[in-house]
Parts: sequence; structure tokens; C-alpha cells
Amino acid sequence: MHLFNISYFITLKQDKSDFKKLGNKMNSFYQIPLEAITLYRRSVELSGRGNYESALKYLSNAVMLAPQFATAICEMGYCYEKLERYPEAVSKFDKVLKINPSYVEAEINKKRVLEKMGEKK
Repeated sequence: MHLFNISYFITLKQDKSDFKKLGNKMNSFYQIPLEAITLYRRSVELSGRGNYESALKYLSNAVMLAPQFATAICEMGYCYEKLERYPEAVSKFDKVLKINPSYVEAEINKKRVLEKMGEKK
């Protein structure tokens, strides 16, 4: 199985020196199989076109290959939100926050979904 290091995605958003400060421990922890990355990328294409159900299938497979793939799990939450399956969305955002408590996007998305759930009552 090919492995792709998630640090590639992290360094797209952060200065490489910031990532180096985290050290090799995080680097080895976040190794994601290339197949999971490929499935995630395909899901993003699908969700970008509004095909949320199809995207969820790809994301589910990606997460089966890499259970700690927080980016894919967060995307699952986004898809569930778009499908108005709010409890499932919150569950996914909670899972992301368990994996990475400082994942800001998951926290923001969770708050937004909880607000939507409050409006539906």
C-alpha cells in the first residue's frame, strides 16, 4: 500500500517551519494511504457539484482505510449538513474534534449545524 503524508496538505496552509516544529511524531502519526487521499479528492469533486450522497460513499471508503483522516471526516460532516442530516453532521464534527481538538473548521461547522438544528425546532 502506498502512503501519502498528510503533512503535504498541512504545509499548503502553513509555513513549512511551523510544521517542522511539530516534529517527526506528528509526521509519522498522520500517514494516510494514497488510496484514501485519492478517494477524498474524488469526493471533493463530487460534493463541489452537489453530489453529496456519492461523495459520502467515497469518503466512507477513505475513512475505512484511514480512520484518523480528520479532513475526510470533516468533509463527511459537510456533506451530511448539505443533505440536512444534522445529527450525523454533528457526530462527524465531534469525531474530528476528538482526533484534533484544534481543528477550527470542524468547530465552526459544528456551531453552524447546531444553530440550524435549533431553528428547525
